[in-house]
Amino acid sequence: MFRISVKTLAHCEALLAEELRTLGAGDVEMGLRVVHCTGDMAAVYRFNYRLRTALRVLVQVTSFRARRPDDLHKKAMEFPWEEMFGIDQTFAIDPNVRSAQYRHPHFAALRLKDAIADRFAQRFGSRPDVDPARPDILLHLHVDEEQVSISLDSSGTSLNQRGYRRSGGTAPLNEVLAAAMLLHAGYDGSQVLYDPMCGSGTLSIEAASIALNRSPQLVRGEFGFMRWPTFDEALWEEIVSESSKENRPLRAPILPSDVDHKQLALAVENIAAAGLQDILRPVLADFMTLEPTHSEGWLILNPPYGERMDQDQAEHLYRRIGERFKHHWPGFRAWVISSHTEALKSIGLKPFRKQELFNGKLSCRFQGYELYAGSRKGRSSSPEP
Repeated sequence: MFRISVKTLAHCEALLAEELRTLGAGDVEMGLRVVHCTGDMAAVYRFNYRLRTALRVLVQVTSFRARRPDDLHKKAMEFPWEEMFGIDQTFAIDPNVRSAQYRHPHFAALRLKDAIADRFAQRFGSRPDVDPARPDILLHLHVDEEQVSISLDSSGTSLNQRGYRRSGGTAPLNEVLAAAMLLHAGYDGSQVLYDPMCGSGTLSIEAASIALNRSPQLVRGEFGFMRWPTFDEALWEEIVSESSKENRPLRAPILPSDVDHKQLALAVENIAAAGLQDILRPVLADFMTLEPTHSEGWLILNPPYGERMDQDQAEHLYRRIGERFKHHWPGFRAWVISSHTEALKSIGLKPFRKQELFNGKLSCRFQGYELYAGSRKGRSSSPEP
C-alpha cells in the first residue's frame, strides 16, 4: 500500500475526495488543493485513468526528517533510486518548500538532484541527465520545516490534458474545471443538458464522459507510470477493461451550441478527437434567440468574462441572460460561471447555490438558479442538487 497525494484545483477537494472513495481509496483526507489517501498500484493506475477532478497522482516513495540541507542530501542518497528509474532515463524535481533552512525552493531541489546523481555515480560511474521540460521521471519534493517527503509523479503531464483538445479557441476551460462545474451542478446525464456558449466544446465533452460513465482519459495514450521499471502492462489492461465494463448508454441529449462559427469549428474538431461525434453535434445558435425543446434539465453557461469583457459590458450581457432565463427556460436549473461577481447580480434572480472556483488565476463564482414560471411566492425552497 502506498501513501498517495492527488492534486486538484481550489474548491474541488470535496468532489475529488468523493471520487476517490468511490474508486476504493483508503484513509481519505482533504488538504488545500490536494487529497491524501492510500492505495495499491492498481489504485494508482485507476486513479489516473478514471478521476475527473484530479490534476496529478503522486506516490510517496520516502520520507524523513532533515534539520539541514546536508541532511537532505545524506538521507536522500541512502534511498535506492536505481530501483525507481534507469541511468538512461531523464529526471526532474518539482519542489514545494516551507522551511527557513532553504533560501529558495530550488536550492532544496538542487540538494536532492545532487543526492540522486551522486548515488548513481557511486554505483555505476555515471549519472542520469536532468530534463526540466520533458523528464521521463518527475519527482515531487515536499519540505515542511524539517519534514521531507519525496513522491513519484505517476501522471506525467497534468491529467487535465485528456488528449482530445486539438484546438483551444478563446480562453478555453480547463478540463478539470469543466468536470468540476458539472459535478457541482449535480449533472448525472439523467436529463438534457444545454451548453449554449460551448466555445471549443470542453464542457460538452466532459458532460458526455460523465453521462456515459466512461474514463475521462479514454483517448490519452501515455501516463508517467508507464515509464517506471515496475510498470505492469497486464494490470494496466485490466484497469482499462474494468472501466469499459461500467460504461452506460446516453440517457438524455447533450446539446452544444455557439454564436461564433469559428469557435464551433473548434468544438467539432475536439469532439471528433474525443470520439463523441455521434452524440455531440454542435449547432450555430445565439442563446438570446435559442428556445428549449425540452421542459426541464440543465442549462450551463460559460459566458465571456475577465479581460474579454469590462464591467459595463458584463452587466448588460448578464441582464439579457437573466431575461432569457425568466421568460424562456422555466423548469430548468441554470448555472453561470463568471469572474464578474458584481455583474452577476444583473441576472436579477436569487441563486440557490453559489460556488467559488478558479479559472486559471481568475477567482470566479459559479451560481445555480432554479427557473420556474410565474411568481416564486408560496414555493418551497429549492433542494440541493
